[in-house]
Amino acid sequence: MNDATARAVERMLAADPVWTETGTAGERIGLDRHTLLHAGPPFADPAEICPPILNAAAAALLFEGMAGSVEEARAMVRSGTVMLRPAQDFGVVTPLAAVVSRSMWLHVVEDAGGSGARAYSPLNEGGGPALRFGIVSGAVVERLRLLHGTVGPALAGIGPVALSAIAREAMEQGDELHGRVGVASALLTETLVSRLGGTGEVCAFLKEAGQFFLNPWMAACKTMLLAGDGVPGAALVTAAGGNGVRFGLRLSGMMGEGWASAPVAAPQGPDIGASRPRLPAIGDSAVIDALGFGALALDAAPLLRAELGAAAETAIAAADRLLCADHPVHGRRVGLDARAVLLGGPVPPVCLAALHAAGEDGIVGRGLAWHPPSCHAEAVAAVDRLSRAGFPDAPDRRA
Repeated sequence: MNDATARAVERMLAADPVWTETGTAGERIGLDRHTLLHAGPPFADPAEICPPILNAAAAALLFEGMAGSVEEARAMVRSGTVMLRPAQDFGVVTPLAAVVSRSMWLHVVEDAGGSGARAYSPLNEGGGPALRFGIVSGAVVERLRLLHGTVGPALAGIGPVALSAIAREAMEQGDELHGRVGVASALLTETLVSRLGGTGEVCAFLKEAGQFFLNPWMAACKTMLLAGDGVPGAALVTAAGGNGVRFGLRLSGMMGEGWASAPVAAPQGPDIGASRPRLPAIGDSAVIDALGFGALALDAAPLLRAELGAAAETAIAAADRLLCADHPVHGRRVGLDARAVLLGGPVPPVCLAALHAAGEDGIVGRGLAWHPPSCHAEAVAAVDRLSRAGFPDAPDRRA
């Protein structure tokens, strides 16, 4: 890595993500009622929006009381009456097809290390009918009402939760912190249930929500990446995600502007039930893998490693060639250097669930997706262009 990337990585390594509070998107990020946030880079046109995100948007508008039917809600999105914007442009990371609307509650994760970095994520819906699966039904809307009418307010005063300590312990017990978060979720749930008194509807929900750790951990990873953002000339990946059509990146040296994106393939791996058409990679959870966990940490998750087979071995082998430095808490290499990809490095992998392309059946499988290499080339070119234009002393070390 060049000197600029090394500075960005140093800042990232110093970050200490802590879940500090919970509040609505309207309160915490000023989201207005006519804007919904989605994963990955922007859509070029409302007509490009994939069916699962369109379904999630419809469910969110029904939840908000802005539409009286699914078709009315879809028409509001297609016409541009309601705008869809990338969540990471607001410091938010959202899983799979889930959208964020004004009344939804968010985890607020801050860097206790003092960088000022802060990121947000919606609450995890647990199993069963869920917005993130890209389906729309009365059951999905009812789950949103439970989550944001009862669970969110109950967590508002839960107090600070140090996320790195939970993550470290969970990795020691077989989680890679993306495809497998069962141990981490159990540890987090134990803390939350204890603070909530151990009984009641919210505690019952948390005990059944086996992936509840995933969403605050997404925000924790985004917080660490943001701590390394905004360094001229730096090629550290600080944003990553798919929107079901394209996969996008942003690097530290892009100074918070624009996305580098390209069409992306679907995750490849085991099916759930009969084989069905898979949506191209989707979700902001790709920030977990961009930091160095998930697909780049499958050596820590032997069960998932065995399930994914040869693809997992390819992903594990990529870690040493792509990641920048040892993390002082996790004892693993972290930080994805986009220049390493251009210098002949492997294509970075992401652990992802696979959604039904038509938005009818929810999750149909799981597996690994791979960054489009052209994203890295475009992003590094943008960093170098900005360096030459506004920061002439920054080194130009393209391949």
